Amino acid sequence: MTMCELLKKIYDEVLVYEKDIVNRNKNVDKTVKEWLKPYQKILSDHDYNEFSEMIFSVVSMAEQTGFENGVRFAVKMLYSLLND
Repeated sequence: MTMCELLKKIYDEVLVYEKDIVNRNKNVDKTVKEWLKPYQKILSDHDYNEFSEMIFSVVSMAEQTGFENGVRFAVKMLYSLLND
């Protein structure tokens, strides 16, 4: 298993169920829904649903990437501190 696969597994199966992460994700979802409201008025239902799914997919990828980058940074920093 690669580092990326391991981080994805940790994120998908453990981290997203942590209470504080669930609450943060709810806040992000609420904010995104607010941002999408104006588009609901100008797009057809079909186009709005596709647009909404695309935006939520990008947000989800960004959250996971942020987690992976944070873990990598923490590991590098810990390694650096232990080797000084």
